[in-house]
Amino acid sequence: MERRNVTIREEQDEWIRENHINLSSLVRECIDNRMESGLAD
Repeated sequence: MERRNVTIREEQDEWIRENHINLSSLVRECIDNRMESGLAD
């Protein structure tokens, strides 16, 4: 598995923390969804 850095806005960080979101899982899920739908942008 590769490690990458992601820059997020302060309000995004607050939302992620308040909602106990695993950022790595969220990013992987979003990428998988785009790959399945054929979206590249």
